[in-house]
Amino acid sequence: MKKEQYEALLNEWKIRLGLHDWRISLVPQCKPEDMSIEEANGAVVWEESSKTARVEILDEKYYGSQLEPFDWEEILVHELLHLKLCLLSEEDNKLLERIIHILIDDLARAFVDAKRKGE
Repeated sequence: MKKEQYEALLNEWKIRLGLHDWRISLVPQCKPEDMSIEEANGAVVWEESSKTARVEILDEKYYGSQLEPFDWEEILVHELLHLKLCLLSEEDNKLLERIIHILIDDLARAFVDAKRKGE
């Protein structure tokens, strides 16, 4: 994809998820060593008080062989959902973080599937 296509998807999902008031920069094709989180397909770093964030998505060529095929849009939605639910985050509670992460992953998959089916 081209830069304009990445930005268009970011803007589309900001609107769909009600994140239009966030200032989000996008790094769409990261090398593994440039990611904020090791061994991640996507990452988001945010400041909730100023509603600013940076979304990083691993370049597909570094994805390797995993159970799920690489889906750039689903990874983007996953990271944006972290912003939507950021007030629920509690770094000291590992169980809550795992539950939230699973919920975010389920929602991202459902939203992207619904969009692609025209729902």
